[in-house]
Amino acid sequence: MMVMEMSWEFLQSPFVIPVVGCVVGGCIAIAGVQSSVRTREIQSQERLAAIAKGVPIPPTLEELAIIHGKPSVDSIRRRGNVRRGGIVLLGTAAGLILFFIALASVLQERDVLCGAAVGLIPFGIGVGLLIDAGIQTREIEEATLQSSGPRGQGTEGAF
Repeated sequence: MMVMEMSWEFLQSPFVIPVVGCVVGGCIAIAGVQSSVRTREIQSQERLAAIAKGVPIPPTLEELAIIHGKPSVDSIRRRGNVRRGGIVLLGTAAGLILFFIALASVLQERDVLCGAAVGLIPFGIGVGLLIDAGIQTREIEEATLQSSGPRGQGTEGAF
């Protein structure tokens, strides 16, 4: 009887909702990873079946991008997501800093300005993400130039 009461009291705790939210979020992440693994498994089985039958295998999207000297869709999407995350974090940092500055001016208390330092954390992460997006852009441009350089010279001489 004692065990039953303890578990019921736990369910009435205000911490149940955040715990359940974290568990659900973790389950969603695990299901997403499992789904992508299963998709790749099915794709590889289809390719192996095509090889066994002697049917030519169609190239994947990444192979097509490499053949044509263009960046893959995944790298472009990743770069956009990194850039977007950096911009969002910089906006969050600016909002936090402005909030604490406004709060300090309303309360007429200088000690509240210490809270504005909290905005430095998302600011630093946002700047790092934007630097990463810039580096990824440069790498994609270099890869595109390297893959199209020799091919472009060979076709000019042939015509």
